[in-house]
Amino acid sequence: MKIFNKKNCLSIGIFLTILMLIGSFLDYQISSTLYNPNSIFGIFFASYGQLPAMLCICIGGTLLIRVSQSCQSFIKGLCFILGILLNVLAIAGISLDPMLYISHMSIGLSIMIAIVIVMIGDIVSFKISKDTPKNELKKIILLLLGTTFLELLIINIIKIPWSRPRMRMIVQQPFASFQPWWIIGSDMKNHLMALGVAAEEFKSFPSGHTGNAACAILLVILPLVCQKLKGKENILFFIGIIFTLIVAFSRIIMGAHFLTDVTIGMSVTLIIEMLLIHILWKKE
Repeated sequence: MKIFNKKNCLSIGIFLTILMLIGSFLDYQISSTLYNPNSIFGIFFASYGQLPAMLCICIGGTLLIRVSQSCQSFIKGLCFILGILLNVLAIAGISLDPMLYISHMSIGLSIMIAIVIVMIGDIVSFKISKDTPKNELKKIILLLLGTTFLELLIINIIKIPWSRPRMRMIVQQPFASFQPWWIIGSDMKNHLMALGVAAEEFKSFPSGHTGNAACAILLVILPLVCQKLKGKENILFFIGIIFTLIVAFSRIIMGAHFLTDVTIGMSVTLIIEMLLIHILWKKE
């Protein structure tokens, strides 16, 4: 994949390093300035900022069904069931956040919106991939599902021992205080949880929303299935980067994460994407 050449990798690496350095010194000050839990912008991207990861899951499931069409009946049936389950998982994932963040969002409406989004993703991906070689589709499936599930696993594994307090909790709780990203574990966690603070408020580092949003960078693989997009890899790459940064900014506004949290969340997904693309397309 030409898109992840040394120049692009170096540019993004330097940019993320600069953000990390700025956040290391100014995390609290930046969050204090931007914090606005009632921001419509923040609420919208809290609700739908993780969409790229969910689309990777449902599209991966749909392409799995496509590539299995020429397989034996048992394998075909197994892939069909797995593909359907992945789509159901994506619908559930898309439905959840709006109900958490948008006032008066009903379960029924949220599920209906999620179904429409998944159907659009499935139909478009099924249509544009019809002439794509089977071996290429297998690589794309591995990239989509591998990236999504690995970044979800890694980010959530890091969150638990780090136990970094979220900005919104620090603002609301008089006994809570800011904790730099390099400190692992929180002395105040047990005390505050005994007072009724949810464990979720100690999962600031790294940002899961931003990690999931960074799956949008996988737009770079569209030229593999759509000839009209050949040569547009750089544009698609930076569209994914910009979307990720917008979601990252919204998470700081909502007080869910600090600058260093979103920087690492984005970095984890980007590194996984680069490694998988290198492994899957290393001979090209």
